[in-house]
Amino acid sequence: MTRSGLPSEPPWRLPAWLSLTLVAAVVARVGAAVLAATNNTHGDYYASLPGPYVRHVNPVLWDSPDLQGAWGFHAETYFHGPTQYLTLYPVSLLDSYAAIAAVLLPVYVIVLAAAFWVMQRTLARLAPDAGLLVPLLGSTFLFFPLLQSLIQREFEVVILLGLACALRLMIEDRKGGAAAVLAYVTWFKYIPVLFAGHLLLRRWYAAAAAFVIASVAILGLAQVLFGLPLFFNNNVPGHAWQVAAVTGASFRVDEGGHVVGLGFCQGWFDNETTLANVRHGLCTIAAHAPWFSPNAVYVLLCAVIAAVYLRAHGSLEQREIDSTTEGWRRALEMSIVTTVCACFFFSHYYYLILLVLPLNVLLARFIALRRRSALILWAASYFLIAAFVAPTGLLSRFAGFDVWEKYIWGAWFLPGELLLMWLLLREYRSLAA
Repeated sequence: MTRSGLPSEPPWRLPAWLSLTLVAAVVARVGAAVLAATNNTHGDYYASLPGPYVRHVNPVLWDSPDLQGAWGFHAETYFHGPTQYLTLYPVSLLDSYAAIAAVLLPVYVIVLAAAFWVMQRTLARLAPDAGLLVPLLGSTFLFFPLLQSLIQREFEVVILLGLACALRLMIEDRKGGAAAVLAYVTWFKYIPVLFAGHLLLRRWYAAAAAFVIASVAILGLAQVLFGLPLFFNNNVPGHAWQVAAVTGASFRVDEGGHVVGLGFCQGWFDNETTLANVRHGLCTIAAHAPWFSPNAVYVLLCAVIAAVYLRAHGSLEQREIDSTTEGWRRALEMSIVTTVCACFFFSHYYYLILLVLPLNVLLARFIALRRRSALILWAASYFLIAAFVAPTGLLSRFAGFDVWEKYIWGAWFLPGELLLMWLLLREYRSLAA
């Protein structure tokens, strides 16, 4: 073993046949996703269009018939944060959603390729000569939330690139640049403001200042172009309040005969097929087991995660560690905060694209350390989060029922998310051992 804990002997290598199989699977699945995307599939990005500014910038797009099904059609509000509308401001010059979707598809393919390249280069720096290229290629492009985000042109594709760049900058000790990128990420859906707390916890005050400066610049430009009040005259305050509502959880049957959640489980209903966060999973259990208290378990989980993290952080602050270990520490810290942002608040399934980063960090570490048992646990987490990896349409054809509905209604994502968090915390604690 070297001082950083990595083996001194050569790491494992994938057999040639397995490498070729992974590459072929990636080509097939990405190709199928691109083909599916040509149908202009609608998602949350579509629902957020066009934005009030478009009425003045391009009246043709404002009145486009193929946007009439969007929540934002002729609405005086912005359903996502300023980052999305600032970044994609040029698409307002196009005259229909079909044109927007056609332009964004190749752009987002390039963005995903860039995100992969940045992650692979960053992790190769932490685990040199570990043969990470093909394993990371497979873990990135076989991940169903990533493919779903591409198909629906979701802005999380851009956020993934931002997180990958922030991780690289952090590993290279360019903390100010990383903080500015994290600020950019934050002002899309606000929850990543948790990264600012991480910067302060590490006592990187200059980086925290860079986060604030970048935030002020983003918000100032958004005020000039859009008007900030229009970002909060919608369901954003309600979602924020729901995050804080952790007392009381119950269910009732609505007029249509469906079971819906109340209190902590507000927003849960029995035929919902897109939400895939920890809260939703716990409420799914409670809907079938009245004795189960989802809000109490949620609070307990949050408390345990915070306690384990802070204890390991305190131990690391009191130790002298080498540069490689510090690199892994930063990668794991970013991964833990990213996982909290993606899993512990209101989130649709495609939001889980962000878990590509922590999953890849763990995969690189386990390969570098040659940890067979850890790789098995990693594979179990990946399998559950990625909706069983194989295309759900194909699985449904063989199974004779809708596998996707069974996956969401059975909250199969929940053990995968919790296992991922446990693996991250275990590795973080191991640095302090």
